[in-house]
Amino acid sequence: MIYLSKTNQNAIDFVANFLDNNWLEQNDGTCKYQNIGYSEIKNPVADFRAFFVDDQDNKCCYCCRDIVNDNRTELEHIIPRTKSEFLDFNPYYGLSNILQANVIPQNIFETTLIQLAKPPFPHHIAYQNIVASCNGRTFESSDNFTCCNRERKDDFVPPFNLMVDSIKYLQDGTIVYQPDTTNREYFDILNLNKEVLTSIRRLWFLFSKSQLSLTEVLQNNTDDNIIKEKIIRFAISNSLTAVDDLKLVETFSNTSLWNTFKDYSYFFDYYRSLN
Repeated sequence: MIYLSKTNQNAIDFVANFLDNNWLEQNDGTCKYQNIGYSEIKNPVADFRAFFVDDQDNKCCYCCRDIVNDNRTELEHIIPRTKSEFLDFNPYYGLSNILQANVIPQNIFETTLIQLAKPPFPHHIAYQNIVASCNGRTFESSDNFTCCNRERKDDFVPPFNLMVDSIKYLQDGTIVYQPDTTNREYFDILNLNKEVLTSIRRLWFLFSKSQLSLTEVLQNNTDDNIIKEKIIRFAISNSLTAVDDLKLVETFSNTSLWNTFKDYSYFFDYYRSLN
């Protein structure tokens, strides 16, 4: 997961202007906010989605896979749209000042008879409450599982992206919650500790200990034998448990899975910074 400061002024202004432009006069002469839902603000979706993909340096908010601004990338609400009461918001507020200062229930804007100051913003469209996620189908065809927002649905997950140093990746590829490393519940919800994902992160850890640059690791390989040699020579050679890690050779000496592995290059710099 990646930390987001949520300070993109262009995105903040975009949402504020959207609300101002939809404060409209009614037939009886009064004014109210109209058409301020999620479906309206994200039309066209590519323009709106760009704020979040760019903010996140083209990385999925949850699994850190490479993403681009196309239909394979989805927008995720930190406080789910199904929530409507402040009582539901309190667990998120307690963990994130960003949410507490900037996000309130959508219905407050939809029912008000006075034009409201901004921030805060309604949670369906608040820039501070939205992040970009991969579609979670990375391994669906080969391993029959999904991850990230496909798995989360509306379950409570701490707003990790808005919490500094809240998570850590261990050398074995496991993701843990810093305040309580024994609590894996939230990562089970997101399916982020599935074996193939931990194996990807473990292999990046081993490559991070090599002398290769990221470019050298990523350079195109279309031959399974060349991929196998690279993994053995520059990754497994750095393992203190090579017998156990040999399974990585078998798993990723395959062009398809090797290409998926490369989509998670975020972890090269992450682990190298820890070396």
